[in-house]
Amino acid sequence: MAYADTPLFLLKSPEMIQIIQQLQFAVNFLDETNFPNKVNADAVLKANSATGSNLLINYSTPLKKLAWQEWPIPLVIPVQPATTTSSLDCGGFFLYDPAKFPGGTWYLEAAMQVTSGGTATIDLKAGVTVVGSVSTTNTTWTVLRSAALTMPQSQTALTVTLKSSSSSYTASLWAARLIYVS
Repeated sequence: MAYADTPLFLLKSPEMIQIIQQLQFAVNFLDETNFPNKVNADAVLKANSATGSNLLINYSTPLKKLAWQEWPIPLVIPVQPATTTSSLDCGGFFLYDPAKFPGGTWYLEAAMQVTSGGTATIDLKAGVTVVGSVSTTNTTWTVLRSAALTMPQSQTALTVTLKSSSSSYTASLWAARLIYVS
């Protein structure tokens, strides 16, 4: 078994030192007393996807068997908010392939704001075609979700564009992501 020995002298924050020490202790003294409550497979996996009542030992459970309700797919997560007074291609390149996703519903979600009086809009585009969008007139950071999207029928590169309603207003985007609901 490995032994974790972290060079704590490199850390300056007392809070971070405490967190690392707790993690180090948990790793170095890992046993059943660290986890007194067993994890039942039915709490983590879809019904009838595992045999027995505990998680599979060989770690071969496919992601599609997890019982998560939503799968976030980050498109744009800049270090600082992206801003524009006109239109800005924010990237968010995602190669969507309908053959790789089982049936489900897709949404566009974004954290955005705009200066007072304006409207900020995020468009999810496949080439020049707008697949979906969300808009806000809020002057504080707001997370918005689109209506259900009609995704392309073939493999397509999707991108994100931030727009302001006028050059008098600054639209800002802090994050944009696709949400897949199986």
